[in-house]
Parts: sequence; structure tokens; C-alpha cells
Amino acid sequence: MNFPLSINLGNWLTQLNGKTVDRIYQVDFNKDRHDDIYLPWLLFITFSDFDHFLEIEGDFDGDHIKLNLYENSNLDNKIKKNNLPEEPDCWQVYDTKPDEILGLLLGQKIEFFEYGIDKDEFEINGSLIQGQKDVFNFIRLNCKKSTLTIFEGSMTGLEISSDPEVKLNFEETFNRYDTK
Repeated sequence: MNFPLSINLGNWLTQLNGKTVDRIYQVDFNKDRHDDIYLPWLLFITFSDFDHFLEIEGDFDGDHIKLNLYENSNLDNKIKKNNLPEEPDCWQVYDTKPDEILGLLLGQKIEFFEYGIDKDEFEINGSLIQGQKDVFNFIRLNCKKSTLTIFEGSMTGLEISSDPEVKLNFEETFNRYDTK
């Protein structure tokens, strides 16, 4: 389910408020992801009480992430497409474990989301730049016991931080919104 762009981009996230995180799949690059310098570039988050999963994609332009909400019936195909464990140096899908930073979300109820979307226009180093209104700068999942921010931190994939005050790149270039 791709959502049309509008002034309310991201408002569809409100339907995930109150949902409980069931599983998180990470797409990474090689067989030994803990020694891999390349971070996950794609996450699939399922909910125990909802028939859609949240897809978070990073590293397509180095500054933004894409968010999509798809029906759970599409998840098996997405995993099959991205999971090539027998192929050297290809993508592999991992199931997040509770002892990982993303594992802090497992079993947690999402209270609300915060997210950033480019301003219509902003200035960097004296150059006026048009914002990209169809992508997100970050998403923050707020639960009672934890807060995780997912963002494109560099050219190495998605970065994930449990610091609720994490410094995001180019904060002056985007507006912040939430689903409260």
C-alpha cells in the first residue's frame, strides 16, 4: 500500500499507534552481520495485532529513508526476494533478537511516532535547495520502555539509536511531525 503524497504525508502512521511490535526483520549484506561495516538497509516490522507491516528502506540517496505500509500477505515474497544466504556477498534477511538494539521494540506497544519530512525549500552553504516531499528524514518509534530513532546516518545503511536526543544530519532542512 503506497500512499499518495499530500500535505499530510506520514499521517497514515497514526494507525500504528497502540500496535504491538511482533517481529523485526533486517536485510543486511553478508553471512557475518556483526562484523559487517554495512548497516541494515531494509527493515520489515510486523505487529501482533495488525494485518500490515511497516517497511523502512535506507541508503537510496544517503540522506532520506522511505516508509511503506504493506499487507502481511506481501511479507513472504519480500523476504524471499531479499534473502540469498547461499550466495556470496548478497543480501540476507535476519530475524531481530531481543538482545539487539532493535530488539528493544519487540513486544512493545507503539505509543506514537515522530518523523521528519523535508521543508519545501532550505539553504545549505548558501545554496537554495528544493526539498524532497516524498521521502522521510527519520522515524522515531516511542514506546513506554524505549525510544528508537531510525535514520540514514551515512552512506552505510540505516542507523538506529536509542538516544531520544540523537543528533540528526541537516536538522535545519526538515520539519518534525508526530502521530500523537
